Amino acid sequence: MQFVLDTLVELIPGLWVSIQMAAVAIAVGIPLGFGAGLALNSPSKALRWITITLVEIFRGFPALLTLYLVYFGLTNIVTLGRFTAVMIAFGVTTAAYTAEIFRASIASVPKGQIEAAQSVALSRGQITSRIILPHVLNIAVPPIIGIAIITFQGTALAYAIGARELLGTAYSIGMIQFRVLEPLLLAALLYLLVTSLMAWLEILAERRVARLTGTNGNRVRARRRNRVGRQLRRDDRALGLAEARITP
Repeated sequence: MQFVLDTLVELIPGLWVSIQMAAVAIAVGIPLGFGAGLALNSPSKALRWITITLVEIFRGFPALLTLYLVYFGLTNIVTLGRFTAVMIAFGVTTAAYTAEIFRASIASVPKGQIEAAQSVALSRGQITSRIILPHVLNIAVPPIIGIAIITFQGTALAYAIGARELLGTAYSIGMIQFRVLEPLLLAALLYLLVTSLMAWLEILAERRVARLTGTNGNRVRARRRNRVGRQLRRDDRALGLAEARITP
């Protein structure tokens, strides 16, 4: 029991490194993904094709391969630490996956709102910040949280370049103590704890989006209509029975 408690304490710094890696990758990837989503909806065919090519390249590469290319490739040009390499690799991977989410969300913005904004001479930046961005965030937040969960789990790949994140810390403890199973199980428990919390946030975000988009209101109104319809049918049947009794 003491070994388990000591191991859990030693895993906390590795967990914190994993959370930092995921947070920085998401902070880099989401703005890039939003920019790519705007480019995918651009009227410029050349810009769309360039963006599609880049998105498909980074979506097609395994995350581990992208990490290797960044860490072992860019180090020939500039000096990169392990954390910086993870930030770049996972940032562009996150951007590639969120680009399609943002593209679909931007395409769902009602054209009437954009035309109304253009009619009052709002600039392109004002239209983006005041109309497109709020609409996109309401729709895109739940799936983006799902991408964030995958990104956090993907930080375990940083162990391949020697980073001391959660999995790397657990494996190192196991090798030093000659007891590999317990540290790995504790690391799995910590991964499960964090991802469960993020999944709960995703559920809350989905409920909020449902309220903002009126989904719940539509369901309530539909239930009310069904209830009224059933009551009217019961009244009609009762009236028919009464008429049958009165008729000789």
